Amino acid sequence: MRRLLLLFVAVFTALLVSRELALSLPILGVGPDPLIIVVVVATAGEQPRTAAVGAFIAGFLRDLDPGSASPAGLSALAYALTAYAVALVGAVRGVWVYVGLVAGATFVSQVLYGLGAILLAQQADVGPLPRVVFVTTFYNTLLAPLLVPLLRRVVTPESAVTGSGS
Repeated sequence: MRRLLLLFVAVFTALLVSRELALSLPILGVGPDPLIIVVVVATAGEQPRTAAVGAFIAGFLRDLDPGSASPAGLSALAYALTAYAVALVGAVRGVWVYVGLVAGATFVSQVLYGLGAILLAQQADVGPLPRVVFVTTFYNTLLAPLLVPLLRRVVTPESAVTGSGS
């Protein structure tokens, strides 16, 4: 129960930080996605189905943001698929391995989200997609070494800590 409460606090904080960094410190007009960092740390070493469900809930909370112009469920789907893949990697040791995993997961989730948005949009514009994908991945890769050590203490599954995860 304690882990779920801490995970909820981490997700909520990531949503607030994401909005603030996008407004105050954008890189080429694009902000980071710290929520995917929380999702990666929370789901590495978790069971794939559990990881996908948890990430879906986190993504759906992001979709409920009134400032979001995307269709509800799009972030949820992108995060769920990404978390499933991260969970298949298994337990991860070391901050730099997490940084690589965060970079890959950010790239995948942004591509899935971007393609979904393009497919669901009335007038699809693929022009900004590469910039958003690469800048968000770069930004998250810069943030990961700062956030991963803290998040590992807070949201890492017990199975990943003890080494008994799949």
